[in-house]
Amino acid sequence: LEEDLEKASMGRGKVQVKKIENRTNRQVTFCKRKNGLLKKATELSVLCDAEVALIIYASSGKIYEYANN
Repeated sequence: LEEDLEKASMGRGKVQVKKIENRTNRQVTFCKRKNGLLKKATELSVLCDAEVALIIYASSGKIYEYANN
């Protein structure tokens, strides 16, 4: 029954979590996911009136920060 439900829904497939070996692809993925994470942090702050702080250390050595106050 559970398998039938999985086949019926057209959800996203599972993403295998492992290092992306291609540097360009890894950088593109990092940028997209960083932006998504910053957006989620902002949404959490606004929707839940929460204090949110986020620090991201990139492999390039660059630091990205977010704080809602």
